[in-house]
Amino acid sequence: MNGVGESSVVLVPAVHRPFGATAKLSPLKGFSTSPPERIGVRGEYDYNGLAKRVLKCFNQSIQEDISRLKIRQRGCVVILTGAVSSRTLLNELVTLATSVEGTALVEIYRMQFIEEGATAQSFTTQGFAEGFTA
Repeated sequence: MNGVGESSVVLVPAVHRPFGATAKLSPLKGFSTSPPERIGVRGEYDYNGLAKRVLKCFNQSIQEDISRLKIRQRGCVVILTGAVSSRTLLNELVTLATSVEGTALVEIYRMQFIEEGATAQSFTTQGFAEGFTA
């Protein structure tokens, strides 16, 4: 691991979902169910539920080391920071994160790329760029 690049902030919208999850009204007037971004891994209310469900999705789908990746959330926005091995892996992570219910936007902030045998490269806003620690 000798090549390191760093990203700018890049926003990737989940185009198949509207921005901001809306809670559904319950039969009891004035009460509503929790929005999708507040639902935990087991279906319980969890303020950071979306980030935890994204982490679970990554752990089930990704075989590469993502231990230096942090996953956070701000409402229905998933925020990825830290370091990953390649841009290809980052693109895959962004695709997975946008597929998790409750995600409206994936934001990548200060992402570093650790590519073996490569020279340091900066990540620009022309490619995909998007915690809970993985």
